Amino acid sequence: MMKAIKKIISYIMILTLLLGISVPCEAAQTGNTVTATTSDATTVGGFPQITSTSAIVIDAQSGQIIYEKNSHTRQYPASITKILTAYLAITNGDLNATITMSDEAVWGIDRNSSHIALDVGEQISMSDALYAVMLMSANEAAWAIAEQVSGSLENFVQLMNDTARSLGCKDTHFTNANGLHDPEHYTTAYDMALITKQALTSKTFCEYASETYHEIPPTNKNSETRYLTQGNRMMLSNSEYYYSACQGGKTGYTDDAGGTLVIWAEKNDMQLICVTMGAPDNGTNYNDTITLLNYIYNNFSNTTLLSDYEFDAEEATKAQDFLNNYYGCENLGTMHLSVDNNQPFILANNADREQLQMDFVPSADRLEEGYIGTLEISYEGSVCLTLPVSYSGYVNSNDEVAVSEAYKNGGIRPALLKEKKSYVKYIIIGFIVLGILALFIYANVYEPRKRKNRRKPRSRRR
Repeated sequence: MMKAIKKIISYIMILTLLLGISVPCEAAQTGNTVTATTSDATTVGGFPQITSTSAIVIDAQSGQIIYEKNSHTRQYPASITKILTAYLAITNGDLNATITMSDEAVWGIDRNSSHIALDVGEQISMSDALYAVMLMSANEAAWAIAEQVSGSLENFVQLMNDTARSLGCKDTHFTNANGLHDPEHYTTAYDMALITKQALTSKTFCEYASETYHEIPPTNKNSETRYLTQGNRMMLSNSEYYYSACQGGKTGYTDDAGGTLVIWAEKNDMQLICVTMGAPDNGTNYNDTITLLNYIYNNFSNTTLLSDYEFDAEEATKAQDFLNNYYGCENLGTMHLSVDNNQPFILANNADREQLQMDFVPSADRLEEGYIGTLEISYEGSVCLTLPVSYSGYVNSNDEVAVSEAYKNGGIRPALLKEKKSYVKYIIIGFIVLGILALFIYANVYEPRKRKNRRKPRSRRR
């Protein structure tokens, strides 16, 4: 019997060598890394002092924060509110539409505030109303635009607040379209920077905001031409505050808000948005803005410092575990993480690059868009930019269709593919071994016994 067992073992060893089978190992889960570029820089020290209560300077393309002072402190915006009003009119209204001034639009404003003396029943084009808002900060024109776009001021204000929230504004609440004082009408320098960044994505908005002069022809209620000139003195070449790099902006002032100002400027391959709020007057806003912009243009540069940044295996595993918990499944694929590696990177010329820190923060907020959270970029402990992180290669083990497709296109983790193939091999080997064992038993046990029984003498009946 021992000889038979030895023969069986020998057959199995020979078969194993012939098929080239090795004992499977448990493969470690890994996440492939993808090169990513990010941009970052915050106050590095050396910034000049400013008077405005709060301020911020960001990169107009990436949203990178370059400088901030109390940027999340709630302030009254005054007429810089009209940046959002104009943007929503352009993106939701008809520029060729005719606006008829309502009694509410004309008399609902403080007549001592900015206006162009439009009368009840007077008709002007939406385009002319926008010029009145952006150049002369006409409060009655802003109210009329709101009614034209949304049917009522209340509906337009709802659109304003919904839009602000969608842009990430967390400390903003509007009650009107012109910025006249209301205790519940507030925002922050940071939120206004986000709103302006969005507005600048509209080429039409930029065209209206960059004009320095416009004429409104006679109307049904006024026989004279209205001549509109730009109220932003940083755009006027004959002003002491003229700034050649300035492309546009909006001023604001009320007794409660003080001076407010939003400016966007481009120089040295950097387009910047500067917001200053809570200044004693607009002259202070201009001086603070020019001071900040000059400092940044003289001491910062556009770089590609992080073009070789890579997500490591730990971050990929972090993303995988997050999705596993979110979906209640396992990942059968290989995670890939990436960010936009074409982002500009504005960094102070004297910055300590070792102080840059990148932190991946998983989130389910934008999973349907293909994003799994953000990469937070910090300098000296302050977060100054968050970039959406794209992901691919995740295969939900509970999704039969996704799993089937992944096997077809090779999207399953290589270790699992080998493992699957190994199982098939072992099933085949099992059948072969059982077959050999059956033949061996038949040849070495059953058949000898059969022959032996044939040789036994049969007893005879008596």
